[in-house]
Amino acid sequence: MINDDQLLALFNSPARVLKAEQILRKSALSCRLVPAPREVAEGCALALRFAMSDKNLVLSELARQELPPQRIYRKKKRLFQKVFPLQET
Repeated sequence: MINDDQLLALFNSPARVLKAEQILRKSALSCRLVPAPREVAEGCALALRFAMSDKNLVLSELARQELPPQRIYRKKKRLFQKVFPLQET
């Protein structure tokens, strides 16, 4: 379950999401491996859930490790709103 104060990071493979979880836990950032909701899952059935307040720390640490997520979503009133990246390239 994803609450309004949580974000969901999606990656393009199970190996990448598992590595991201490992990196964040070693950095003492709280996260949880969860099934990716059907509405947003593409290519990988796993996602990382973390607190919205940790967004900048999570993005910074994953960028430092060259493992950025493909997308990050926030659930708002039963819909998923993309919060990263803001524009597709």
